Amino acid sequence: MTRAALTDGDYDVVIIGGGMAGAGAARDLALRGAAVALLDKGDFASGTTSRSSKLIHGGLRYLELFDVALVRESLRERETLRRLAPHLVRPLPFLVPVYRDSSRSLIKVRIGLTLYDWLTPGRDRERYRVLRPVDALSLEPGIRAEDLKGAGYYFDDLLVFPERLCLENVLSACRHGARAFNYADVEEVVRDPRGRIRGVRARDLLTGRVVTFGARVVVNATGPWVDLIRERARIADRGRQIVRRTKGVHCLLPRLTDRAVYHGTSDDRMIFVIPWRDFSLVGTTDTDFDGDLDRLFATRQEVTYLLQEVRKAVPDRRVVPEEVAYTYAGVRPLSFEEGKRASDVSRAHRVVVEAGGDFLSVTGTKLTCYRSLAAALGDRVMQRLGRRAPSRTDRLTLDGADEPPGRVEARAWLDVSPEVAASGLSRETLETLVATYGRTYRRVIELAGKVPGGAERLCPQNPEIVAQLHHAVQEELAVSLQDALLRRTGIGTSGCQGLDCAEAIGRRMAQLAGWTPRRLQAELDAWEAHVARSQRFKA
Repeated sequence: MTRAALTDGDYDVVIIGGGMAGAGAARDLALRGAAVALLDKGDFASGTTSRSSKLIHGGLRYLELFDVALVRESLRERETLRRLAPHLVRPLPFLVPVYRDSSRSLIKVRIGLTLYDWLTPGRDRERYRVLRPVDALSLEPGIRAEDLKGAGYYFDDLLVFPERLCLENVLSACRHGARAFNYADVEEVVRDPRGRIRGVRARDLLTGRVVTFGARVVVNATGPWVDLIRERARIADRGRQIVRRTKGVHCLLPRLTDRAVYHGTSDDRMIFVIPWRDFSLVGTTDTDFDGDLDRLFATRQEVTYLLQEVRKAVPDRRVVPEEVAYTYAGVRPLSFEEGKRASDVSRAHRVVVEAGGDFLSVTGTKLTCYRSLAAALGDRVMQRLGRRAPSRTDRLTLDGADEPPGRVEARAWLDVSPEVAASGLSRETLETLVATYGRTYRRVIELAGKVPGGAERLCPQNPEIVAQLHHAVQEELAVSLQDALLRRTGIGTSGCQGLDCAEAIGRRMAQLAGWTPRRLQAELDAWEAHVARSQRFKA
């Protein structure tokens, strides 16, 4: 489906914010039969969702905060997402090295992993172990050997492409009747003469037209923008501030390890070194933020901090600023709690009910628990609408098929030998299609045989093909060059960041979308600005 122009309309619920929380809520409510409109001032998943550590995890550290309920919920949702999107969610082994000067002893790590394992439903995967130094080093020779007392070993999951998981929720919601609009900025919350909320007024950022979305309930799922939207709505039932913004920075280094390393820092925090694509993803910081949410970047100081801490566990000569391919930064919408340091604030989600139940704000979202959040939010909305319908989001896959999950896993789909012979596509391209689209990857293969040059690569450094660009514009609501490079394909997050192909892809997209030369140049300028922010720490 292509992105439609905004038009006036009436709905049961309008959801502001197209990140994981809003997309998940739109899907949940659409599957219950509610009339839903989903609006985002940017693209779906373009905010905090795309700036995560790319993990679906229980949150081992939350046990130290005695947040057992959140860990239990997270582990349950981790298992659910493995069933619904096995092409995107994959088991990932973790090492927790313990040194003589570590704040966490081997006994404490063993107790934590024992409880973590006990809380995991099913426990049908390899269980945790506590390793001797020699065994830990045999698994990961790159970790520091000096003063190593041992290591914890356990499994969580890697979310290969968070933006795709969000998009699959949006598209599934649309297949069940929802309307989704990116680049739609909500400027006003509409009220009737008695002051009751009756919808929103939004500007179509592509045409400039302002339209009204009537609704009985408005959901504010805008993440770090939650308090801004509450201010626009003139709502302060729970006070002026319900969100605490904290900044998280990630660095992309050359691949350092084959397993994830979970390491305690000198300031009693935990950071990850995560194998992702050809990189090691290093993160993250956790500092209060009150700056420009639309122009985030990592500073030199933040990058230096991360690399200094990583070198204490992985003393590789490549852990230096000069080896960082690029960075990204995001802002977490934590629930506001007085008197706590940022890393100790609970990540549990909350649904804040205001305006007599007509206005619901979401805070404290954790990517892993987006689906259970959506179910709880859906229950509240349906109750407000006076209807009964159970959540069904745990029963249908997130790969474009909307089918009950079977026993087939993504690794079984990766036997693409027949398609290699029949399509003429390389094995690397076919495996990328499977990892991107799951069981529906054959739709793109079919499209590759229909559009001119559909099987050609979009970028000489990456396996994505021209048919994927057509599919993004025609079926996946892609509007901008950044949509295509960052959130419909992985070209923009690869080592080349699309710099050697952005202009060519932009020209192709201009033909598909009918851009003027001026619009094309604006898209290319915006892409260069995005890349510059990811490299700004070098200045």
